[in-house]
Amino acid sequence: MSTPVRVRVRMYQVGFGDCLLISVEYDEPLADGRAERHLLIDYGTSHSPRKGFTRGRMADVAALIEQHTHGVLDVLAVTHRHRDHVRGFEVDAGAEILRRLAPKVVLRSWTEDPRLAPDAAGPAGGAALAAAALGGAAPAAAAPTSADGAVGPASLRYARLLGTAQEHAGALAGLAAHDKLVAAAAEEQLKNADAVALLDELSGDHRGRYLYAGADAGIADVIPGLVTTVLGPPTPDQEPGVRRQAADSDEYWLTALDASLALSTSVAAAEAGEAAEAGDGERPRTMPVGPGPVRWLIDNLTAQRTHSLLRLVRNLDDALNNTSLLLLFEIGGLSLLFPGDAQIENWQHTLKRFAKEPELRDKLATIDLYKVGHHGSRNATPRTLWSLWKDRPDAMPRLTALMSTRSGVHGKAVDTAVPQDNLVTALKEVADVLSSDDDAHAAAVYLEVEADVATGGPFRLVPAQP
Repeated sequence: MSTPVRVRVRMYQVGFGDCLLISVEYDEPLADGRAERHLLIDYGTSHSPRKGFTRGRMADVAALIEQHTHGVLDVLAVTHRHRDHVRGFEVDAGAEILRRLAPKVVLRSWTEDPRLAPDAAGPAGGAALAAAALGGAAPAAAAPTSADGAVGPASLRYARLLGTAQEHAGALAGLAAHDKLVAAAAEEQLKNADAVALLDELSGDHRGRYLYAGADAGIADVIPGLVTTVLGPPTPDQEPGVRRQAADSDEYWLTALDASLALSTSVAAAEAGEAAEAGDGERPRTMPVGPGPVRWLIDNLTAQRTHSLLRLVRNLDDALNNTSLLLLFEIGGLSLLFPGDAQIENWQHTLKRFAKEPELRDKLATIDLYKVGHHGSRNATPRTLWSLWKDRPDAMPRLTALMSTRSGVHGKAVDTAVPQDNLVTALKEVADVLSSDDDAHAAAVYLEVEADVATGGPFRLVPAQP
């Protein structure tokens, strides 16, 4: 019987984005003659790593993945639909390689199920969704709730609002009447239609698993010895708080967000129409206003509207991040935590379980590898989690943290820029932090760490290949 002996994790240099490959090596060949299994997590970027890299670089990354998997990808996991996690699927050359790799199972958030129609009106869709998540077929008759109660009316409502809010953000991004900063921020929230289309193709023939907290990932037979715990995302039926901002818990904010974006899009479209009539293609006709209190008022109102629209679009960003897969992998004596871009509302479902499930708390306290959540943002690595790592005994293998982020790209303000310096400093207290943005690794096309299954870590950095 084949036994896992080593785990490798490769973090590819994609700039601002995520693309990581987990490879499990066995002491002897499995039934198909291969002595390895491979799981790819995300394949995206929003900004190239450094000068000289272009979007086409993702095709080169796909070629590396094909080389490292020896042409066979067992599992593809896509944490959520943001471009810095899926944009590579839009690149023709990279997409063709992914088709060749033909993943046997594709893991995605429950919100990505293509059968979750925008006009779904009730829990019948939830029953089909739950069945799909468990690898089965939709039931012949609609059930009043999903099989385990996780996907019901609140979840369906949330998914519909998420889709329509993205449509409004897309319209906003395409309107020239708005500030370029607003348009750029809105563009980040687009649905990435080409990428989603390829993912739906790769997920066809029952290969897709649409997961929520507690669902069965369905990959135990595909990667023998690997135990996968789906910690998130929780659905609104499981965790109502996931649909709200933590700082505004009394408002079902996604509903307000959708309505506000729709209104803003209508206003922008009207202004764009006026601009077209004016013949300048950019701004509506206006009366010249010289310096003085009136000009001050106009400038401040314009700045306030830009600020409000940015806040609305960033709220949508938060909503999409809270649909992110949050996965814990265990194999032999090793454990690895991959939270995607899950933010605190997503994490709360897991943190609340600690009191009644001390074994879960212990598992997270003793992980060997942590993929830093949301590129090192301030609300994606819970302080509770960090405190568990800070209290680890000295005899325990050192934690390894991987951060695939290019600094100075996302967020300009001190409190929104990632990675957050204070978080990085805190992580270095409890872990060996390896970042693809570090000067020491700037020339590497990927970073690689490995660990022995039997000893349970620690992970060690593999020297870069020439």
